[in-house]
Amino acid sequence: MDWIIEFLNWLESREGLLSAITALAAMVGILYGVIAFIFPGVGRWTRRVLQRDTEPAAKDSGRKTGRSNRLPAKANDRSSIAVLPLRTLSSAEEDRNIAAGISSEISADLSQLADLRVASHLATMQFQGANVSLAEVAETLSIHYALTGSFQRSGDRMRLMVELCDATTGDQLWASTYDREVKDLFEVQGEVSKSIVATIGGQLKLADTRIAYDAPTDNLDAWGLVQKAFNFWLTTFSPEDYAHSLKLLRKAVALDPQYAAAHASLAMILSQRVINAVSEDPERDTKECLAIIEEAVRLGPRDLTVLQNAGLVWTHHGEARRGRDALRLAVEIAPLDFITWGYLAFNLGWCGDENDTREAVAITDRLLASAPRHPSRPYWHYFRATALTRLGELEQAEAAAASALEVQPAFNVALFVIANARGCRGDLEGARAAMEQSLAINPLLTPEVATERLRIICTSDEKAEPMIRGLREAGLIPDPGARPTVAA
Repeated sequence: MDWIIEFLNWLESREGLLSAITALAAMVGILYGVIAFIFPGVGRWTRRVLQRDTEPAAKDSGRKTGRSNRLPAKANDRSSIAVLPLRTLSSAEEDRNIAAGISSEISADLSQLADLRVASHLATMQFQGANVSLAEVAETLSIHYALTGSFQRSGDRMRLMVELCDATTGDQLWASTYDREVKDLFEVQGEVSKSIVATIGGQLKLADTRIAYDAPTDNLDAWGLVQKAFNFWLTTFSPEDYAHSLKLLRKAVALDPQYAAAHASLAMILSQRVINAVSEDPERDTKECLAIIEEAVRLGPRDLTVLQNAGLVWTHHGEARRGRDALRLAVEIAPLDFITWGYLAFNLGWCGDENDTREAVAITDRLLASAPRHPSRPYWHYFRATALTRLGELEQAEAAAASALEVQPAFNVALFVIANARGCRGDLEGARAAMEQSLAINPLLTPEVATERLRIICTSDEKAEPMIRGLREAGLIPDPGARPTVAA
């Protein structure tokens, strides 16, 4: 112990020397930071050198270095994104400032999306220019997706081109061009940013689902299993799709009983089986889904996935007010999550009064205008069609339902809207033809079964009447007021 005391006394007697060494080390660190910021290649070269020094140790310990080109859909690798600085196609300082402002605003808006990690704007500044390696961005910032783009201005017009990529593979997931007139710069920046973010939210959900769907089930954790289960939205809504999704979600709940979103997703699939008439025991599935959604809300009362699915489940099973409250809270938590806004439009359009129904139309109009290529657009067209039906705007309702089918032909419930609209307008043969087309897709969802479910969702016969009157006119469902025929 004496030598330790002597060493400490020696340091104390040379306090000035120690301070000088510390200050010198700090100056070297600051100087390196400045050089690495101005010349990003220096920082990247240093990281590569350090990585080479540490790779043998990692190899010996059995750990992988770098990122795989094929992301295992696990919770610790889930949605993460970096917004790289926009390239400017001119040397004007003002254009560079505008481009930087747009990049910063997009990053800020993306941070409002639930369950998405966004690399800081400062961290992305080292990746500028046209020759950026996305694989290096993914490795350096530990992200999966990257948003890149370019900015160009001519007089009072600006053009912004953006591209969403899987940074681990280099695959393009989505791209779009935005042309705007620059009158109020801040207003334009905000409008363009929110439009981009609204669409990206759906594209990221779609990408996560497809990555998980392609991954072997045994490689997935609870989060990955939930993503994989949602693939049925992209396919045929068949009994086999529902059964496969249920199997995945039950496994997710077993792997992580405290994962609220897994419970909520399981409840939603059980509910979907009931409302689409593919359940072998509707009463059992209804009872189970309502119990599971209560547990999900208990585990995650402010989890966005939980609130979305709770809103759907409660709405589908006659608890419209609870469903609406859950969805209102969800859009308050994540105002740029357009999937949630679509579910709210569904609730308002089916279960609300006239003002609520008009709000539903306004919401879907805004969603479709702001994100016309969003993966949820067929369902938004359908929600719009049902709301327009309740408002008596039947031609528009039929057109909206047809738009839903153009994007998702397997979504047969849109054909009920078309059949009802045609029946109300006196086109009885057209109504029957639409119903035959629907039954060819899902023969289990008969007009009688669908009408019974519709009355439960709408919460009253009065609210349901505009949505079934045309089916009755076409003889597709019985007229409760008609007298029974007496055999001779």
